[in-house]
Amino acid sequence: MHSAQAQAQAREKIFKSWRAINEVAIIKEVATKGEHIDLCIEYGAKKRMIPIPEYRHFFYDVVHEYVQRLLSERLVCKAEDVIRNVDRDVKCFFFQFASECQDEELSEFILDHLRNREPLMYEQEEPVLAYHWSLVKQVRECPDLMEKHRAWLPRVHIEALMTLPEKALQLLLVDLYFANGNESLLGSLSKEVVWQHLVNSDQQEKLQRWCWCQESIDVEEQATLSPLEQGFAAWQIDDAMYEYALENLKQPSEVLRNFFARAGHFFPDESGDIPTLLRRLCTMECLGKHADLISRQPLAKYLLDRGHHSLLLMECVPVASLEALAGSEPHQEALINLIVDLKTNSLAENEGFELISKSVQTYLEKTHDSADSFEGHPLLTFYDFLGQEPTVRSLEGFLTSTNLGRVRYLQSLIARFDHGPASSNSGIPTAHDLFLKFKQVNLPLLATAGHGELVSFSNARLCQRYARKSQLNYTHYLKQQRSAYAVYYLITEQLQLYGQITKTQLFHACETVTQMALQHAGDEELVTHCVACCEMLGFDTQPLRSFLLLQRKLPKRKKGQSYSELLADWDRELVQQLEENPKEFPLELYQSLMRLAVRDTPGKLPVALLEYYASKNDWWKLLLIFQYFDLPLSELKKLLPHFKSSPLGVHMLRALSYESAGDRQHKRSFQRQPRRSGETQTNSSQETMTNSSHSSNQDSSMHQLQRNADQSLCTLITHSARQDLFAIILCSTNSLPEEIIPTTAKFLEMMAGNAPHCSSINLLRHCIRQELPVLAVLAVTLSEQNRDWCWIVWLSVASGQWSEQLQEASKVREEKRSEWVWSVIRGAVAGGHVNALLHSLEIFQPECKFTHLCRFLQLTAHQEDFSDSTIVELRQFFFSWSQGTVTLPLCGSLPQKQVMQRSVGLLLIQLQSNFDCILQQQRFLDCICRSDVGDICDLLDFCLLHKVFGVAATWLRELSIDLEQLVRRDSSEYRRLVDALTEARAYEEALQLATLLQLPLSDIVYGKWMAELEAGELRPHQEYEKEIHQHALAPAILVNFLLQAASSVGQVGLRRYELLQSTLGVIKQHHLFPNESFDRDQIEYDMVLCYLQLPEDKLSQLTIYHSEYYEQIMVQERCVLYKSFSELKELAGIDDLSISDKTQLTSEMETRLNTLLNTLLDEGDIVEALRLQELFEFRPNDLRFIVFAMALAEGMTSISNLSSKERQLLGEIEKSAFPKFNRITLNQNVLNRWDSDLSDSCSDSVALEFEEIPSKEKQQTLDTLLGIGSKLKYGVELGRRIVLAYRAAMYLDKEYLDVLRTKDAAILLKSAAAEDCLQRLLVVSDIQISTRMTPKEIAECLALELTTCIVRPRFYIFHAREQPRNALRNADLWGHSIDRDFHLFLDLAPNSTMLGNCLLEYCDALKAYRRYQEGKAFEETKAFENLSKIITLYGLPTPSPTGTLSGIPQVLSHKKQNQIYVELLIKAHLCFVHECSMEGIVSVLQKAKALNGKLAQGKSWSLIVRMLIGIARYREMFYCFDSLIENEQFESLLGQFDEDQKSGLRQAILSYLREYQPKNGKELLRLAALHFLMYKELAEMWTEEAQEIVNKIQTTAEQSNKLKCSPEVQTLLQQALENYTHATENYLLDNKLLLAQQSVSRAELMAMQLDLCNKALEKRHGNTINHLCVSVIGVRSREQFRELVNNHLSVPQTLILGRAYGYDINWSEAILSQFVVLQVTNYLQEYLCHQRINDDVIEQVVKGYLLHCQSNTPNSKQEESLAQLVELIKSVILKYKLASILGLKSIVMSLINDSAVYYLRDTNFGRSEFHSAGDT
Repeated sequence: MHSAQAQAQAREKIFKSWRAINEVAIIKEVATKGEHIDLCIEYGAKKRMIPIPEYRHFFYDVVHEYVQRLLSERLVCKAEDVIRNVDRDVKCFFFQFASECQDEELSEFILDHLRNREPLMYEQEEPVLAYHWSLVKQVRECPDLMEKHRAWLPRVHIEALMTLPEKALQLLLVDLYFANGNESLLGSLSKEVVWQHLVNSDQQEKLQRWCWCQESIDVEEQATLSPLEQGFAAWQIDDAMYEYALENLKQPSEVLRNFFARAGHFFPDESGDIPTLLRRLCTMECLGKHADLISRQPLAKYLLDRGHHSLLLMECVPVASLEALAGSEPHQEALINLIVDLKTNSLAENEGFELISKSVQTYLEKTHDSADSFEGHPLLTFYDFLGQEPTVRSLEGFLTSTNLGRVRYLQSLIARFDHGPASSNSGIPTAHDLFLKFKQVNLPLLATAGHGELVSFSNARLCQRYARKSQLNYTHYLKQQRSAYAVYYLITEQLQLYGQITKTQLFHACETVTQMALQHAGDEELVTHCVACCEMLGFDTQPLRSFLLLQRKLPKRKKGQSYSELLADWDRELVQQLEENPKEFPLELYQSLMRLAVRDTPGKLPVALLEYYASKNDWWKLLLIFQYFDLPLSELKKLLPHFKSSPLGVHMLRALSYESAGDRQHKRSFQRQPRRSGETQTNSSQETMTNSSHSSNQDSSMHQLQRNADQSLCTLITHSARQDLFAIILCSTNSLPEEIIPTTAKFLEMMAGNAPHCSSINLLRHCIRQELPVLAVLAVTLSEQNRDWCWIVWLSVASGQWSEQLQEASKVREEKRSEWVWSVIRGAVAGGHVNALLHSLEIFQPECKFTHLCRFLQLTAHQEDFSDSTIVELRQFFFSWSQGTVTLPLCGSLPQKQVMQRSVGLLLIQLQSNFDCILQQQRFLDCICRSDVGDICDLLDFCLLHKVFGVAATWLRELSIDLEQLVRRDSSEYRRLVDALTEARAYEEALQLATLLQLPLSDIVYGKWMAELEAGELRPHQEYEKEIHQHALAPAILVNFLLQAASSVGQVGLRRYELLQSTLGVIKQHHLFPNESFDRDQIEYDMVLCYLQLPEDKLSQLTIYHSEYYEQIMVQERCVLYKSFSELKELAGIDDLSISDKTQLTSEMETRLNTLLNTLLDEGDIVEALRLQELFEFRPNDLRFIVFAMALAEGMTSISNLSSKERQLLGEIEKSAFPKFNRITLNQNVLNRWDSDLSDSCSDSVALEFEEIPSKEKQQTLDTLLGIGSKLKYGVELGRRIVLAYRAAMYLDKEYLDVLRTKDAAILLKSAAAEDCLQRLLVVSDIQISTRMTPKEIAECLALELTTCIVRPRFYIFHAREQPRNALRNADLWGHSIDRDFHLFLDLAPNSTMLGNCLLEYCDALKAYRRYQEGKAFEETKAFENLSKIITLYGLPTPSPTGTLSGIPQVLSHKKQNQIYVELLIKAHLCFVHECSMEGIVSVLQKAKALNGKLAQGKSWSLIVRMLIGIARYREMFYCFDSLIENEQFESLLGQFDEDQKSGLRQAILSYLREYQPKNGKELLRLAALHFLMYKELAEMWTEEAQEIVNKIQTTAEQSNKLKCSPEVQTLLQQALENYTHATENYLLDNKLLLAQQSVSRAELMAMQLDLCNKALEKRHGNTINHLCVSVIGVRSREQFRELVNNHLSVPQTLILGRAYGYDINWSEAILSQFVVLQVTNYLQEYLCHQRINDDVIEQVVKGYLLHCQSNTPNSKQEESLAQLVELIKSVILKYKLASILGLKSIVMSLINDSAVYYLRDTNFGRSEFHSAGDT
């Protein structure tokens, strides 16, 4: 119980010590020390209120980060200790860190450390670590996998993987493999776990593949397997794996069920289904393999019940099961017995045959009652005949006497017997032949050949009863070479079954027949009948016959060769045959090959033979082949590269291309003409060569292919339609003189009339009528004067617009002829005849500059060339236009502006008419824009048009926009386009277009939003804001839209609240109030009212609306209140609020409104709270208190203005609500912080100064404010700001509003430091808290002030009145010493670690300042700037020799800088210790160690001591001791220090001297001990020295428990005696009485040994022999102690020896040995002088003597000595007893004669004992 209580108390004590320490610091401390780790985890889990296992992970995460930081600083040993302390594997952590580390040098350093620890073990474990590290990286790449295994693997690192259970690791590896497919993991996977993964994830395809891989796989297939499948092949599937799959697979596939059946495993839903079992075993061909499995099933009964009697003969049906069924099935007993006999006997043996025959007969007798029934079984009769040794003679009689005559194949034999033998030519077999034939029939062989089918019987009844039903189809007759009957049978069968015959049915039949022909290609008769069958069915067999012909005469198809490759090989084989025998062309084979090639891939013909002839330039044979097979000219074009002479191929192609269409119909064709018109064929699979294609459509497809090829080639070489050009020329030529066409009317008259004209006019006329533009070219060669008219005719005819232009020209007057010309050009461009337009100008007007524009149009439209070269053509045209050189035929001189307008029109026509896709149009416009046309003319803006096209190209055609009207920016077409797009709801395009055209966007955007709203789509508010900003719209549009959306969603709802809130957000963001279009107050009222009416469960999804002042000002100012109450009222606009219609609030709504106001107060939004309380005329108590507090602090009201209820409420406040406290901390209660008072910690000097007490009124106001603050439940931060600002103003003697409105806290802090105000630290704390300074800002501010206090005294002060009493003392800060009261400043800092880091930054800045003084490069930081300002501010000018100030500022010496550095380190260390920041402490120690070396070089011993004592981490700073001792400055440590410093320094000095034992360590230790009055330590030193002397004596002078006596030994013993004496004195001075007593005992021992040595030396009589004495200083055992006591030492010496060694003295043995045995006569007298003897001792002596007498002879002297001892016995009984035993008669007689004899007679001692003793 006590132990448990003690443990609980210790545990609570530890927890209590941790309460003020950071959680991370606690974890680092326990991990570093290796103590209380479990308590730390328990404490942290309880503090965070999380489970211990979860916090344990957090604990290890912090430790890992800590260790990683140590490793980064190369503190490997310390990191290793920390890892061991938390029971983690060092090598795993180090290896992972080295692998993850980016610093290669650090990584190699850590790996070297691992190698040096255990080299052999590391070599063995390194592959394992590397493997697990690879697993870690792979797992980290799979977040889903990490989440799945989080229960087993909460943290992914090497140690976690290595310590995983094997099962969990295997599960992880399997999931990892299937997640990333890393094949290197296959070797580590367990097949059971892989199987379970596949089953659990229902990956049945992989399971099927695994089962398939269990089969025997050859080497080739093994090479094609994937690595996983190779693993499947190596992993044998166990029965347990099958069982797992059977239990867990829910819906296995049929394939998987079959694989499982092959292995003998069936799923539960099929385990009892015998048909399914049999089907699956038969499917997998493993019925015989699993015969035992089938035999265990009730298969016999199942087959018997369903009448499958023949299946009962299978081996898998055991005979025992049939015999068992015989008893249970009496009605089928005979059948079962028959089946049993059939299974147990063999027909191949005579005995078995007889038994089976008898069994059959028995069965028939039982099942057929009358003899007539046997007539239905003639075969049985025949079997009976065969069993009786049949002969030919008996057979003849048997046939006539029995019913065998009914057997059909025996009828001929009976007829022969009846009518005599027929002629030998009839072919009818004799009975002997039949018998011999029948004897040779091997029924088992037939059964095997028939795949288990029973032989059929001709008798219908026998077939029905015993034979399996089977039916022949048309293929059987076809195999019998009866093709006609097969067709007949097929047709009749189809009609019987379906009632009709379709082409599809015939096609399938033909396909089957074709397959049969291909399979039996070697059987010519069967192939012939197959071909005949297909032909009779109406299908063309040319491809089949061709293929069989080629297959028979050419090499056969190779394995894996495709059909196309086979045809190519045959083509090459024909070429080879032709090379071997050039005279014989294989026409039949090549014709077959061409026929198959056309069927294979239309348009792809065999070219090997053609290329062969082309390579030989054998054009004649090529021409024959092309003519004979009617090959398309595209094949000839492909042969052009293969001609030996390339012009020959071109000429041949040109010659064939000019062939007329009628000549190209050949008389011969390799395709057979269709035999019936309209007959169609169907296609089939060409891979199996069963395609019987449409014979009637074959020619048409070939002709279509040829037509396409001809057209393409004719287009390439010349136009397709050609008339008799020469006849036309001959008819048009005459001798009339050439005429000039004067006018348009004359031209039209000539062209339309039939009057004879000159040759050129006739050619133009025929050109128009025959539509031959070439005639216009011929005409211009005859008449150069009519060139322009020839040009217009050629262009009109070539562009196909003569008829239209003829009508238009008839209406145009002569002066408007240019309009007609332009109309022709426009029509050519609009009709897409740009190529004709270009050619017309190139032919007739080669010098015309208009050609550049036409070429530009042709390149862009026909060739789709939009390159720079194309742009050059357009630029050349514009250049020519600018020079005025652009002309057109028949147009005369044209104005430049008109030419430009018409040219632009052509470009627009081109854009609108001659491009198929929008992309080409955009590229065309881009091409025009790149030509810089805008720099030449201002008629249009093509760049704008390009942009418009990019936006609305798809809508231009749909909306019928005239492009020519779009070229001007001010065109109404743009507005119409935008309006049309808006109406079509193409808002994005409309917006983009309106933006381009700089049109208003508001209506479009609003319409877009409304359309989305009508569609039920409402986007996030940020998108609407973004759109407004993007289009620079007025925010009022969004406000109106949001109000419209809010009205459309109803009066109450979450969506309405969000929309109203967004509306107010827009108004607030864009400062839209006041505004006449909407009422902000009403919107806000509706929003809050909607909030109050929402369901409770939706409130958590909402965000509270805040005022503009809060969001834009207060949030940026940390929610600190800087406004007065009147200013807040103005911001809230309370005086201008007006709501027309208010809703009566219910109690629930009031409660929610109260909650909302309280929330606003907590968040600091006082402005919105004031607005809401005015809107709803509802004010909660907390808001009332805050408003009153502001008014009270600002002096707007007084306490007397409070209502009676409020006074009563404030009157109940007790003083305990805001007690005073000395420690300032942000972790304490808020109200306690308000009323903290640090006056108790002020120095006495400050307390003695006269202090003006604030007025009573202010104090009462402060107390009231504190009371109000103590009552606040909500808006505590606002109340704190008011109260603390008021208190700070009161103590600073400033106005409250001045303090409240001061936003720069530094100004207030300087006021607190400069002015002599009350409670400075309290004021500083109030300023920090009320202005919500961050911990970083507080730390920087305190660090700056502390650094100033440290630096300022380091400058010299030249005036006596300014000289401080202690120049090296740090200056005070806010009236407190930073040395003595530093804990108060730590309380001011919410994060002392941050403060320590800031002080360390000033240390670094001090280093940079030194480099700055030395003119070296330095890093300029904020701390450096602040330090420079401090030095500049307090560095006084140095005096000149004349006594005046020179104005040169002082410079800090290195010593002063070192002093500042030391003080900063000390203060930083105190900051880190305050929060147990191990990192900070380490940083301080590192800097201190570096500084120690510099101080030692500068011989600044006092600074070393100051740094050592100030930091007070002596063990970590032993290097300071080293520096001082090495430089003989140890006395510096022995100065005058405070008591708290002295104790720690004393222990540190002792520990250092004892552990390191420096030179002169003992003297230093003694010196330190004397200085610090360490009597115990001095005594221990004396004791140690004495013991060393004793050890030296034992080593040099001791021999066999004797001591060689010499003067040297005497001297050493004397020194030891003195040392023990000194030790005793010091122990007594230190009140260590027990230790003093022990030391005295050792001193007595030394004195005794010295006395023994002196006596031994006195016994020498002049001889030089060394004398020995008894050694009492080397007693090592009790036996040695007894030896000395019993033989050598006197009683006083024995007592000294016993006190020295602590052994108990056996005085009885000593007296017996010394006094009785050795006869030391004075021994008893010495004993009696020092000890009291008792009867027990004497009794023990007597007993010992009796034992001694048993082995030694006693003498009279010994008896006398014993008599003396017995005389000393006081007990009469014991005395009489011992005297009687020893035979001391004198003593016995004296006792008898004495008065005690009567007493003895009454005892039982008597004679018996005496006599018995005498007898002995």
